[in-house]
Amino acid sequence: MRVGLYGGCFNPVHEGHVAAARNAQEAVLLDEVVFIPSGHPPLKGNTGLADGKHRVAMLNFAIQSEKAMRVSTIEIDRIGPSFTVDTVRSLQATFPKGTELFFLLGDDCVDRLQHWKGIADLHSMLRFAILPRNKIYAATPDERLIWLEFASVATSSSSVRAILSSGGRPSEGMMHASVLDYITRHKLYAGPVVHACL
Repeated sequence: MRVGLYGGCFNPVHEGHVAAARNAQEAVLLDEVVFIPSGHPPLKGNTGLADGKHRVAMLNFAIQSEKAMRVSTIEIDRIGPSFTVDTVRSLQATFPKGTELFFLLGDDCVDRLQHWKGIADLHSMLRFAILPRNKIYAATPDERLIWLEFASVATSSSSVRAILSSGGRPSEGMMHASVLDYITRHKLYAGPVVHACL
């Protein structure tokens, strides 16, 4: 079994996230993708971060038609800072023995990997599958990193928040209609723009 772990703030989730997960499934032959919305990201902080229950609900709406995708609340439920190494250790124990794990990571985060707590342990537990985003990064020659190549959706959570905070409506294709409806019903991201959790 091959499982992709897709961590992030998902603040809010948009079609770029889901498209990247689909493309990674095909490229790495993943049997399942598990979205892991962050609880208290130690390297980013919580400023401008919607409550975990809202981000989980939006993710569930966004992937409701994806049979091989699900959401884990492991970091949302955890008290205190959420470190990926702790999350992976906990999740690893829930999968059948021999399951291959891949952590889906945007290419703009690769330079920060060296600062992650327990990065050596993470490399021993999984491989990082690097997702192309809006920026262009040179592929680092490292066998522990799988650089995926596919067209990325040119949107970001910060751009969605900027549109919403100005009273606008994201264009069709930026996010699932049910996610936008949820945001509207709960009046999320209506305040000043905060550039946190891209």
